[in-house]
Amino acid sequence: MRARFLLDILLGPSHIKTPVLTGKLDDDGTYQVSLGENQNKDKAYTIIDVPDHQPVKFLESLASHNRLVSPLYQGYLIELNEHNSFEDYFRARFNAKGARNLRRQGKKLIKETFARKVTYYGNTERETLDMLFEKLGQFLEKRFEQKEVSNYEIPLLPLYKKMFQKLLPEKKAVIFSLLDGNDPIALGIGFIYGDTLYLFNIAYDMDYSQYGPGNQIMIEAVAWCFDKGITRVDMGRGDFLHKRKWVNTSYTYTQIDLYDPKNIGTRLRALLSWTLNISRFYGIRFLKKLQVHQLAKRWFIWKYRVKGLLSAKKNHS
Repeated sequence: MRARFLLDILLGPSHIKTPVLTGKLDDDGTYQVSLGENQNKDKAYTIIDVPDHQPVKFLESLASHNRLVSPLYQGYLIELNEHNSFEDYFRARFNAKGARNLRRQGKKLIKETFARKVTYYGNTERETLDMLFEKLGQFLEKRFEQKEVSNYEIPLLPLYKKMFQKLLPEKKAVIFSLLDGNDPIALGIGFIYGDTLYLFNIAYDMDYSQYGPGNQIMIEAVAWCFDKGITRVDMGRGDFLHKRKWVNTSYTYTQIDLYDPKNIGTRLRALLSWTLNISRFYGIRFLKKLQVHQLAKRWFIWKYRVKGLLSAKKNHS
């Protein structure tokens, strides 16, 4: 049985009637994971996307299972504990020129459009939520169609919307938005658990890219976290430039395979999964040391430029 740590275990009750695994946060910050009601205690269980910095304790029948932990990919965090305010964090993260450019983009956006910021936190009308997620899907599809790559989160948007219908009124989720008039031009969605904001996705209308709308959403989100006493912003997987600007630490997502040590079949499957994950994780790290990802980046930039030139030439003719 396979489960995602955040979506299926911690936030599972928001969209799963009978969760296979359930979790809760205890007073010292440890996530306690146990079997759901009427689940088979003899089965093997795989939990993916568990942050390596997060203590996890398995309760009841799960405590008797053996476990193998393997790395999956890098995740990125903004730790706010060391800063007293947003301005303190902002000055520590950006030099004077960088901070000035971000603020200039925000002022330019307000001056040249009818931009305004709206944060949805608490009761939100169903029609508004439908519209926001429709726009989010459009932004993501257009962006990744342009990049000619797939995005793993686009298929999850219907699930996210279902969860937000329940979690927004409970103030366990939040949507940050930039609107031009009444039309969204940038959106950021996140879940809240404990003292962490899981800022899953930021997307925007590419027609407004000159104003840095993604960075304007980040300014709003991080400032909001200070106001609400949230000490950590988890920006998830994906090594993107906009994340590098804001994050101040990284971690590793892991996979935990739980299996009955007396069952040879489940033990071998867990060992195979562990071996494959280890090989892939360190293989990618080795290739990055060889700067292979930089060569790939240059190739994609060159391809986009050539494609743009050919498209412009075709339209001109």
